[in-house]
Amino acid sequence: MKSPFGASIQEADIAIIGGGIAGASAAYELAAVSSVILLERESHCDCHSTGRSAASFTENYGNGIIRRLAIASRSFLEAPPEGFCDHPLMLARGMLTIARQDQLGRLEEELERARQFVPSIHRVSPGEALARVPVLRSDYVAGAIVEPGCREIDVNELHQGFLRNARKRGGRIVTNAGVEAIERHKDRWILQTSQGLFAAPILVNSAGAWADRIAALAKVAPIGLVPKRRTAFHVAAPDGLSIAGWPLVNDAGEEFYFKPDAGRIFVSPADATPSEPTDAYPDDFDVAVGVDRLQARRRSTCAG
Repeated sequence: MKSPFGASIQEADIAIIGGGIAGASAAYELAAVSSVILLERESHCDCHSTGRSAASFTENYGNGIIRRLAIASRSFLEAPPEGFCDHPLMLARGMLTIARQDQLGRLEEELERARQFVPSIHRVSPGEALARVPVLRSDYVAGAIVEPGCREIDVNELHQGFLRNARKRGGRIVTNAGVEAIERHKDRWILQTSQGLFAAPILVNSAGAWADRIAALAKVAPIGLVPKRRTAFHVAAPDGLSIAGWPLVNDAGEEFYFKPDAGRIFVSPADATPSEPTDAYPDDFDVAVGVDRLQARRRSTCAG
């Protein structure tokens, strides 16, 4: 139809800005009951955080709301609807949280809090922790807990499942459609994009790091979202060791984590540096910090 702005306009019940995991999942669910258009500024829908995920499912991370959302998501991820995906979304992994002697009080507090949500989390001895991950230093690990239900999650399969099945439900995915202006006209939001004009009575802001900027375009007060750069990289696995069965390992001080990934070791210093919304890449210093933290916690005989 013709818009009040003198150009043709594409309409739907709901317009979603952002094609990452949040926007894609919203499109999948909403397309079951409404007409949906999803607008993604990049040439494909997993350019930023979704495409760079740590790919781990844990019910023992974040505040109470985040933990409850993870717990509520488990049944879908373990048994998605027929035809949703071509491969399983989750594989066994487990998570081992270790602590130094001076961190044992903090580890005990974490265990007490964790059991409010996930009763299966339990203590293991330092010896058991070293048996599971033999590169850990025996003089470093004074205590440990295990989350047996932690899983490896196939983020790409999940994300593509949402997008593919949103389309099957009639949803439209429009890429290279960066939103340049937003106006409220009568009962609709009018979105000016690099792919033309779109309109919908309901607008979903799933723009990730850019969400407050999108809110400002719509003259909606920003909520103070702070984009943060997180660092992750791969290192070679130690010679002569099979790492496939290792759990994800993190520490009670939230200073690092590592896990097996495609035959190598995926490492992060667990940083979260405030950043402008951007196509983020690791800072060399943060990579060096991550390497140093990993080396400080594993036996030098397994330098790999």
